[in-house]
Amino acid sequence: MKNKSIYLILSVFMLLSSCEDYLDKSPDMGITDKEVFQNYLSYRGVLDKVYVLTCDPFLSTHGGGRFAFGDEGLCTAKGTCHRDLNDGNFMLTKDNLELGWYTSEAMNSVDTNKMPIIAMAMRNLRTVNLCISHIDDLQDATPEQRDQLLGQAYFFRAWNYFEIIRRWGGMFKFDKVFLSDDDMDFPRLSYHESTDWLVSDLELAYQLLPEKWGASEKGRVTKAAALALKSMALLYSASPSMCPELNYNYDLEICKKAAMAAWEAIDYINQTGCNRLMPGKTVEEYSKIFYNKDIMASDEAIFYQTKRNGIRAKSEWNANFIPNSMCASNVHCASPTQNMVDMFEMADGRAIKDAGADYDDQNPYVNRDPRFYYDILYNGVKWGNNKGVPHYFELWEYNTYDNSKSADMMALFSQTYNPRCPYLIRKWWPETANKWENDYNYYMPAIYIRVAQLYLDFAEAANEAYGPETKVPGTDMSAVDAINIIRNRVGAVPVRNEYKANKEIFRERIRNERAVELCFEDHRWYDIRRWRIAKDAVKVIYKAVITRTGKDQFRFEYMEHPDYKRVFEDKHYWYPIPKSQMEMLNNVEQNPGW
Repeated sequence: MKNKSIYLILSVFMLLSSCEDYLDKSPDMGITDKEVFQNYLSYRGVLDKVYVLTCDPFLSTHGGGRFAFGDEGLCTAKGTCHRDLNDGNFMLTKDNLELGWYTSEAMNSVDTNKMPIIAMAMRNLRTVNLCISHIDDLQDATPEQRDQLLGQAYFFRAWNYFEIIRRWGGMFKFDKVFLSDDDMDFPRLSYHESTDWLVSDLELAYQLLPEKWGASEKGRVTKAAALALKSMALLYSASPSMCPELNYNYDLEICKKAAMAAWEAIDYINQTGCNRLMPGKTVEEYSKIFYNKDIMASDEAIFYQTKRNGIRAKSEWNANFIPNSMCASNVHCASPTQNMVDMFEMADGRAIKDAGADYDDQNPYVNRDPRFYYDILYNGVKWGNNKGVPHYFELWEYNTYDNSKSADMMALFSQTYNPRCPYLIRKWWPETANKWENDYNYYMPAIYIRVAQLYLDFAEAANEAYGPETKVPGTDMSAVDAINIIRNRVGAVPVRNEYKANKEIFRERIRNERAVELCFEDHRWYDIRRWRIAKDAVKVIYKAVITRTGKDQFRFEYMEHPDYKRVFEDKHYWYPIPKSQMEMLNNVEQNPGW
């Protein structure tokens, strides 16, 4: 007799492209769940779907949208996920890739272009719970293979649950395969309780996963990934928005746990050499963290996703980073805001708005933090070669000098929703990826956690629990030490003494350091929400207007961007749980304000 769960397997997975023939068969042909899960390869084929159904921020139909959340960037595309989010329209967007939860097209597709993240996470939770529940049916696997399968399942149960709770807040445990006639009236857990549960899964995953995989399995999660996600999850749990008091204070006891979790991950990586903080003293070194010609992912990437063996499609580069003037395609690229550009400090480590900062707003691109030049393309910078002739970006908007026009800015302005911000993202864009050189053959994984983040996680938690310069008990590192390791890697000066006066002052520098180091890596939106500063952060989006006044002479003006106003109220710190779900879950309370 066929179990109910086989119908779930087939209804969910027959609609996916299959690694194994069994996923294309009907239950009427007599296939049972035990037959699916007794074979190692077919079991792994089911579990491997969770790697595919993990959000890839570079997919072409996102159109740069994920880089335009909050105050970090703007995007020229009309229909991507950022517009509803930035307009505050969280409720009526079931098919929105970030805010949504379901579409019939999404649920019938393997194309993560079309599937909201929460829908993917729900689907993945069902998959891993099926795998966990049928582990005893597996017959032809070695003990090592069995552990590896279970370790991956527990890791992805934690990751996908984390994807849900950092949007919806604490939820009940997704710890079983729910059938249609199951009682679903579970009360919500607090965010802290939800985190405790996912951390327990990560501790199991750590015990079961390998230190590293063979070359043919590169990209699968490891012990380091389990430790790194534990660090990230605990830091989120300690953050102000996750605390019941709803103020700007952290939970200091959880901060202590988060700091130690980050240290354990850092220490494990340093002891085993399984990952490392990559060199970054030059743009050539730094760029290899993110894209490469020869390897699928750098040693700094701990948890990441690759597709098509890692080689990106030209459409994905064009849709996210490259303006029409350089790709000859009707695409929509992202543009950094002036808010983001202003976060890059001066070369001496001062914030540009600090008294004594050697910042000239009419010559703003000199003597900046090295990462400014690694991450941002600006007016006058060389980028690409047109038949041997260097191309220099012209990102000025007006001209009082002659009758010429800026081809690069005109290309941006020609799009329906142009950013009119004179910047482009360099971080994820190889210089040869353009219409002239036509070299797009780079590996570029979607990186979810990398080694630098562990130091930033440690610094934030350690500063709250122990202050800037006190070494965390059981470690040989303070919050300041951790930040200086990140800064030293790129050749930036150490943290200035005045920024180490107390934890409140240093907190702002840690947050700024995180914004700079992790810019355009899909962290900023979640950070400003968990810190409970999003209302202020997105209140005004600034732009620069550059006027050409002479040969190699320009005038800079800075102003509020009139076309990109953000709407953010207290209720937007958490996404609404959809009405259809609320009707089924009588004991689950809706998020405040919805």
